[in-house]
Formats: sequence, structure tokens, C-alpha cells
Amino acid sequence: MADSLAEPSHLVLVVAEDGVAVPDGLAGALRESVEGVATDVTGPAEVRDRLEGSRRPEAVVLVGAPAFPDAVREALAATRIPVVAYADEEPSDAFVDGYVAAGSPARRLADEIAHARSGETRRQLRAARRRVTELHAGTARIAGAESVAELFERAVEVAERVLSFDHCSVVVKEGDVMVARARSADVDWLHERVPADESIGGRAVRRGETIHVDDVEDHETADDDQSGSGISVPFGGDAVFQAVSRLPHAFDETDRELAELLATHVGQAYERLRAEADLTRRERVMTELHEAAPRLVDADSEGELFDLTVEIAQRVLAFDRSCVYTATPERFERRATTDPALPATFDRGFGALEHSHAEGESVLSDDIVDDGRAESHDGESRSLISVPFAGDAVFQAVTDGTGAFDERDLEFAELLVSYATATRERIRSEAALREARRITEQLHDAAAEVAAADDEGELLDRAVRAASDVLSFDKSTITLRRGDKLVPAADSADSPPDSSRPMDLDEGVAGRTYTSGESALVDDVTEAADAAPVRPEYRSGLSVPIGDLGVFQAVATEPGAFDRDDLNNAELLMSHVAVSLERIRTEADLRAERDRLSALFENVPDAAVSFELVDGEPVARAINSAFTETFGYGEEMVGEPVDDYIVPADAEREAAELNDRLRSGESLRRECRRETADGVRDFLMYVVPLELGAENLGGYAIYSDITERRERERALRRQNERLDEFASVVSHDLRNPLSIAEGYLDLARETGEEEHLATVADAVERMRTLIDDLLRLAREGRVVGDAEPVGIAETARRAWRIVDTADATLSVADGTVDADPERLCELFENLFRNAIEHAGDGVTVRVEPTDGGFVVADDGPGVPPARREDVFEAGVSTADDGTGFGLAIVRRIAEAHGWSVTLEDGENGGARFRFETASA
Repeated sequence: MADSLAEPSHLVLVVAEDGVAVPDGLAGALRESVEGVATDVTGPAEVRDRLEGSRRPEAVVLVGAPAFPDAVREALAATRIPVVAYADEEPSDAFVDGYVAAGSPARRLADEIAHARSGETRRQLRAARRRVTELHAGTARIAGAESVAELFERAVEVAERVLSFDHCSVVVKEGDVMVARARSADVDWLHERVPADESIGGRAVRRGETIHVDDVEDHETADDDQSGSGISVPFGGDAVFQAVSRLPHAFDETDRELAELLATHVGQAYERLRAEADLTRRERVMTELHEAAPRLVDADSEGELFDLTVEIAQRVLAFDRSCVYTATPERFERRATTDPALPATFDRGFGALEHSHAEGESVLSDDIVDDGRAESHDGESRSLISVPFAGDAVFQAVTDGTGAFDERDLEFAELLVSYATATRERIRSEAALREARRITEQLHDAAAEVAAADDEGELLDRAVRAASDVLSFDKSTITLRRGDKLVPAADSADSPPDSSRPMDLDEGVAGRTYTSGESALVDDVTEAADAAPVRPEYRSGLSVPIGDLGVFQAVATEPGAFDRDDLNNAELLMSHVAVSLERIRTEADLRAERDRLSALFENVPDAAVSFELVDGEPVARAINSAFTETFGYGEEMVGEPVDDYIVPADAEREAAELNDRLRSGESLRRECRRETADGVRDFLMYVVPLELGAENLGGYAIYSDITERRERERALRRQNERLDEFASVVSHDLRNPLSIAEGYLDLARETGEEEHLATVADAVERMRTLIDDLLRLAREGRVVGDAEPVGIAETARRAWRIVDTADATLSVADGTVDADPERLCELFENLFRNAIEHAGDGVTVRVEPTDGGFVVADDGPGVPPARREDVFEAGVSTADDGTGFGLAIVRRIAEAHGWSVTLEDGENGGARFRFETASA
């Protein structure tokens, strides 16, 4: 600071005690000791004017002990201009910063002035230590404040008493205004409320740093007439401690440091009190919210819940203006509010409503005007809380002032909304459960109606009617596969005439559903790349596969009209439709197959009768035309005992014995004599029971006239081969798929599981193929069709699926052979069935190619060498319940292909059938 005294035109004001003369040469000596210093001598009364004048002195030198008026003493105490006494004794006045004994050299006085300007005189250092000590002592009083108001009052009192700040205040930012909460008694000239943006205190809060003003006239303030100086120290985020003076340059760096130290202690206590107040408020609010929670939980409807939410927000959280809005695709609709002046609706996209709804996050806005997430509906609402509420709703609280809500308010609002959200979800769940129960019950009834349909058209009509009446699908359609197209088969009553059209199997959403077998939910057709609605007004829809038979679709004219529950219900309904449609089609196929079997029965060239055992006697149920032609009996015989018409009197005992054997499940093949229209003739009788090895219910009897055997021996042998083929299929091959079809069809009816129908379909397809071949055999005499390369492993697996294999195991190796695929499959079926019948359910069967053909081996007991050729004869079996036709059929199929078959020992025992083929 000594250098500053050397600057030109620095003025030292010399004031002498009345009656005491300034020592001769003192002023001149000061000027000579410090370059550039001017001196001026004045009396005590003029000091104040000189301190506030345009040319303020850099220092004041008191010669002797001048007597000052109170106003001058106050001015000297308030000024930052150093005051140095040049006297015989050190003065006691607090405003004196330094002291030099009278008579000391001028250089010593100049040095003391420099020390005073730097705050480093002994008096100043002692005073500073004293103020710091007293300030620390005063902090205990500050820390002991029990309220914010008491804290601010004590801060002002300590600043006045300890720091000697004459004019002090504590100002708090409330919204856009700085409000004085405590101040000295003699500062009425300061405004109690000033705009935050136009006050020095407001700037200090905004910047978060101390502002030290030497001259207020150099700063823009709310009061243009204000003058003087001051220190503003922010604390607590929204408060300021201020020390002010009406004189400029009244505070030095020490004052600033002490003010900041005081503000630090006040700020710590302020934070503690606010935390305690927040905790108290939090405990109160939490308690009241928990007490109010049961009312929310007990709400029976959404309307009641929304009303309770805003009522609790007003009563417990002190939110005067709160509301709940719910979102629709076009707008937000008000559901509850404590301020009826709030708009009833807002367009979608409006401010924080849209943000909270779309982003699912809360918004706390201190000033809506400056917040890009929010908008003010009336230009007056400035503060806002917005909380998302259970998906499609938003809770909001608004007020006109800025900064009215804090994080704690947001926390409480979110807690309240969480309670309400849980209740709303419960209300919705209960409503959804009631609706789901209603739909389930109605779907059950609809499924029963669908299952009761007798034909495909009736079934489809009932299905779309159920979609409309039960699922509330106004516009729906069912398309079924016809060849390589998906063709509309049924439309709902509300669908326009051109609401559906034929499509390729992979076209559009329907094609995707059909080919993938997966349902589709389309919220907006404009966003689905493969959506091609038939009508432009269709905006959303769902698509559900009907097994592998077709597709069900429902559409609506607004986006997002269907949800996951709609899709699940549609899938449930269509699963019943698929099962029933499969059943109807399977039953139709079975009826067709029965008709084909009847045609086969009718076209057998020999006399045939279908019978049922009643009380041990065969009763005719059907006869073919050959029977009528041969025996001379027609429909009059149906329902009557067969033996009464065709058994001669001398053959009744023989017939009774045959009936006993037939009743026990034996198949019969023997020559006999029977009564015909032309008298008694010789016949080869072939009787096939429907059940082998068990109490039998009926079967087929075929009579071949062998009276002219010698003349027709060769023709008869060919005919017998065809009859053997037919009889073996009826007793052996057709029995298994027919029983499988009947069993799995019953299972499908009982369980409603459509996978059983797939097994039925396979068995029916197998019967159809066998019957077609048998018709060709009966009509054309051909045993096998055209040969083609056939996979041995694939055909063996297909045959394995047809046979009831129980716990048996199949092992196959890849290879090919030229064969009729269906006859090769029949060959494998008979070999597999033979292995299981003779070796048990746990047998292991292996099929593999050889250099000359292929082999089929099992790990059963095998066949003794002496009987290996006999087993290929028709009717020969080593099992008690065997028919004896299986291996005969195997040899006939092999020979028909031009192959040979031999039976030998397996590698590990068991039977091994080796087939030598010319094409292997």
C-alpha cells in the first residue's frame, strides 16, 4: 500500500484538536517523505463533508485528540479511509486505525498510514483478532437457533454486535422477489421487497458468490436514488446476508472475510433447520398419505379414485390446483380437478401432459415459460409438477408463481400417484377379470355351438357370429385354403360385400399368418410393410391361423383397436374352430372311405357277406351282388342268421364248430358245401373276424365257388391270390389304421386337441391308399404299381408310425431300392407287426441296405430252421394270436417286385429277413 501513497494527487487530511496547532513542518515533512502526497489541514466540523466530497482523502491524520460531533464519529467509523492518530497518548476511539507518538519523524507517520491502509497496524490486527474471536463465540448463539426466523434475527444481532456492522439484513429469494426476513432497526430506508433480477442480493444468489460494492451508484439497482456501499454474501441457495452503509467505500477486505465467515455459520444452521423442517414436513406428509391410502385402496371406480387423488393432493400436499387427465388418441380429457377453471381437454402434444404420457417420466418445472417440456395454458401458470399415472393418465399440480415446487413436492406427488396407480391397476384388473370371465363363459358356450355344427358352412357361420357377439369384432372374415389360394369362406354380418378377396398363400398379413402359423397384431396398417387392406378405411387388425386350414382376421377403422387380450381370445376361439373343422372334414373323409370300402366290398367278384355275431350266430348285415347271384338271396337275408339260409342240414354241426372258432377270434379258410339257388355246391370259404384273438363281434365271409375246380384250377388259383390279398388286408392291414383312426378320433372328441386328428388323417390316408390298391387288385389283378427309387429309411419310418409299436425300437440306415412305395411300406408294416407279435413290445428292429438288397432283423427269439419256410405260408403263425398272413403278404409283395426273401439267424439271435433285389 506504500506504493499507492506515492501516486500523484493522493490526499492526506490533517485534523487538529481545537486549540492545538499542527506542528510546524509536519505537512511539509509528509510531502517530502512520500512522493506525490498532498496534505490539507481542516477542522473537526468539516471532516464529514470532506469524507463524502468529490475528492476523498486517502488517509486522515488526527493531531492531538480532536473532539468530533456524533455524525462525524459515525462517518469515521463507517469509512474505509484509514485514520491515524498523531498524539501524545494512544486514543481509545474504535475508528482510529493507527497511532504514532507526537514528535515522531514524518517518515514514521507515513509508514503507519501505509500500514493502516493495508489493515496491518497493531490496533487493526488486535481489533481483527478480537472480532474473529467474538464471531466464533457468537456462532454458538447462531447454531442454537430453533427456527429460521430466529436464526436470521440472531445473524443480524451478531453482525451488529460482534462485527460492528451498523446496517445488516438477511434477504431470501421467494419466486421472482427478494424479501427481507430480518434487518437492523435503523434501515427503514432499505426496501423490504425488491425484484430479484434488479437487486444486488438477487445477483449474489444467482451467481452463488459474494458481491462487494464500494459505491452503489456504480451499479444498476431497483432504487436509482440509493447510494452507499455494501457486502452481499449468499448462503443456502436462496438467502443472502447483507451489510450496507449509506457511505461509499465503507467496507474493506477484512469486513468481507468476516461477513463470509458469518454467512458460512448462518448457512450451516440454515441448512440444518431446513432439513429438520423438511424432515418434519416429510414425516407429517408421509403419515397423512399413509392414513389417506386406505381411502384410495377402497375406491371402486376410476372416477372415484381420480377425485380422491386431487382431494388428497390439496389437503395433504397443499397443492391448491391439481388435476388428472387421461389420454385418448386425439386429446387429453380432464377426469378430476380442484380448479374447475382448468380446460376440460387439451390436444395431444400439449406440453408436460404429452411429455409425461409419452416418455413415462415426471416433470418438475420452476418456470414453464423457460421449460421446453412444458406449456402454460393461460400464460399465468408458471410452476408445474407432472407425474405419469398408470399408463394413459397424468397427474399435474400448477401455480402462478415461479419456483413454487421443489424436489420434495415432486417426491410426495409421485408417492401419492404410486398409491393411486396401484389402486387403478387393481380396479382395472378386477374389471378385466370380470370381462375375461364373461368372455370365457361365452367363448365356452360358443365353442360348444361350434363343436355341434354338422357341416363346414354351419361351423364357419357360427364362428364369425361368435367373434361378433362374444369378442365384439364388428368386421371379421375366415379364409380357407383352396389349392394355392386363401379364399374367403365366411364374413361377419357387419362386413361390407367387398371386405375380403382371394389371396396367394404368402400374400399380405394373412399369408404371413398362414405360412408361419403365428398370429399377428397390427396396431396401424400404415406401419406394417406387408399389410394390404382390402378397403382404405381399415387401420388396424389381428390375424390368427386356423390350424393349417386357413386364417381368421378382424379389422377396425381406427388404429390400435385391438390388444393382446383380443388376440388371445381370438386364438382360443379359432383353436376350437380348427379342431371342429378338422373333425368335420375327417368325418367326411371317413364317410367317403366307408363308401369306398362298400364299393370295394361290392366289387369283390366272389360272394361276400358282412356279418355280426349275435348270440354266437353270424347274422347278415350286408351282402354283395355276387352273393345274391350265387346263392339267390337278396335283402330278405339281411338281419337274419346266415347259416339258416346257406348251411345244408348235414353240415350244421360243422358250421357250429366253425362259429365257435370264429367267436374266439380265429380266422377261417377251408372248403365247405353250401346251399345255393342252384342246389348244394362246393365253396372255398374264407372267414375274417374283425377282432383276432379276442371275443369277436363280427367280420366278413367270402365264398368262392370251386365246383368246377378242375376246369378252372388255374383261374381259381389267380382268383384265390386276389381273395387272399383282400382277406389279409381286411383282417390285417386295414384293421390297424382303422382302429387307430377310430381311437384317435374318439380322443380328439374327448380332449379337443387337434394333434390327434393329424394321426387320424395319417391312418385314413393309409386306408385310402390300401383300398385304392385293392380296388386295382380286384379290378385289374395287379399286385404292385410302377417301381421307382424309394428311400429305405424314410419308408421304414413311415411304416413304423402306422404300426402300434408300443415300446419297440426302430433303427434304420439310409439306402434306396426300386419299388412301389406303398407296397414297400406295406411290406415293412407286416414285418414290424410280426416282430412285435413274436418278440414282444420291447423288441428292437433294424432295417439296413446290403450289397444285394436290404435286410430287416430283430432281436427276438428267432424261428427254428425247420419252420423257416413254413412261416411264409398263408395262415401259418408261431404266435397264438397271429393270423398267419403277415409273412405270406411279405413274400407275395417281394415276389411281385421280382425279389426273393429268405429267413435266417440274426447276428445276435432273432429273425433276419434278407431281400435280394435286382435293382439294389
